[in-house]
Amino acid sequence: MPKIDEKISCLCAGCGGIGSYFAEHINKLLEINQLPSDWNFTFFDDDKVETKNLLYQNFKPKHVGLYKTDALLTRYTRLKFLRKRVDSSDLINFDLIILCVDNNKIRREVYSMSKPFIDSRANGRTVGIFSSATKDYLNTIDLNDESYSCQNPFQINKKEIEYGNIIIAAILSQVVLNYERKKTLPERFLYNF
Repeated sequence: MPKIDEKISCLCAGCGGIGSYFAEHINKLLEINQLPSDWNFTFFDDDKVETKNLLYQNFKPKHVGLYKTDALLTRYTRLKFLRKRVDSSDLINFDLIILCVDNNKIRREVYSMSKPFIDSRANGRTVGIFSSATKDYLNTIDLNDESYSCQNPFQINKKEIEYGNIIIAAILSQVVLNYERKKTLPERFLYNF
């Protein structure tokens, strides 16, 4: 673990249902000095904002067609954004990895790095946080590499949304605060509303 007074570089993978709200929370925490100014957050994503994303992601109609990173960059100036899907070569240069992703391949890659990480998940009303402190972490990951939304597909088709992704983004922000203040990570947090 990094020393308490050491600069921290955080990689945040994903700017969708969880990551777009997490960016808002982290930017505010930096603005109001709840996180040290030498903590750097770099968000990675290579997707564009689609109309369907407006239902459950932190974007507005004017962002449709823009890359998610570009849309967030205009709003959250304390953060860095890269228009790129994170891969294993990106992980080496960061002290803390924060996953807001919709796939399991990167989860396995992060686990194999033996670095501190936080993995946030939402599936409708079910939310969870896992971390490098989770003893059976690999058992929490589905074996397939298919992407999945933080919303249930049948609900999206009916234009119904759940707020699990927004809730877990706020909880994730608290986990980051706890890591900064106490240098601890939770073993696991799971809740179904």
